[in-house]
Amino acid sequence: MAGAESVSGGQNQLRGILFMLSSGAIFSFTDVLTKVLAGGYPPGQILCLRTIFVLISIAVMVRLRGGLASVKIVNWRGQLLRGLLMAGTSLTFLLALKDAPLADLFALLFLSPLILTMLAPYFLGERVGWRRRAAAIVGFCGTLLILRPTGEVPFSALLLGLAVPFILSASDIVTRRITRTETANSVMLFTNFVMAGVGICLLPLGWTTPDWYGIAVFAGVGALQGVAQYFLFYAFKYGEAVVITPFRYVMLIWVTLFAYLMFGEIPRVETIAGASIVVGAGLYIFHREARHGRS
Repeated sequence: MAGAESVSGGQNQLRGILFMLSSGAIFSFTDVLTKVLAGGYPPGQILCLRTIFVLISIAVMVRLRGGLASVKIVNWRGQLLRGLLMAGTSLTFLLALKDAPLADLFALLFLSPLILTMLAPYFLGERVGWRRRAAAIVGFCGTLLILRPTGEVPFSALLLGLAVPFILSASDIVTRRITRTETANSVMLFTNFVMAGVGICLLPLGWTTPDWYGIAVFAGVGALQGVAQYFLFYAFKYGEAVVITPFRYVMLIWVTLFAYLMFGEIPRVETIAGASIVVGAGLYIFHREARHGRS
């Protein structure tokens, strides 16, 4: 009996890892496609049309996971704030995406867990030991290599990329607070409604009528991101966080591969070195959190 339970547990962990890897691959691919869109469409329009197609995918997921009864909103203010922060994250990322290599942006994006570690004691009341604080500081030092001006990448684009994990961390803090009262379905649905609304408000600032190819890319990005969110949900359903979360960093490999195949982008030496430090610091912080949780 114990052996059967062990095999079943191992199979579930494997499912969780596969879902996490698949989710990361899809998210990376959709960001590469978004870079294609960023070359011909204004950021507000990309946010609006992409989110509308994401909403279609999420509506299907909500239908499969409880229906409208599961979309109950208690904390309207928190939900609105999260939606606005996620819209800000997406818009800032889109502005940086036009001129910065994807590998640089993703390396900076993984600063988010380090920033959250530093802010958690002040906004979430969580205790963070000196080891995790030190690891976060080491990770921030890694960003100095990524941001090092070399003339190859516009420094303004890298600064926009640096702003993304800070806004995302603020969103993560709000998310941790509102999940005490809100369901996953309500958070996903309401956040994307707010993001679509922000995109619609920005349409007067710029609009390029998409051709059939553009419509297909918008639809593909939206549908795939919906599927990726679905896979991410099942990754945490089947696998333990301590097992599957480190595989999220494989996204750096996916995005580097896709960016090379589609744009011929080769990561700078500074990016590889800086990303290694950031990822290493993030993995150490996660290891300490998992160990603290077990104790």
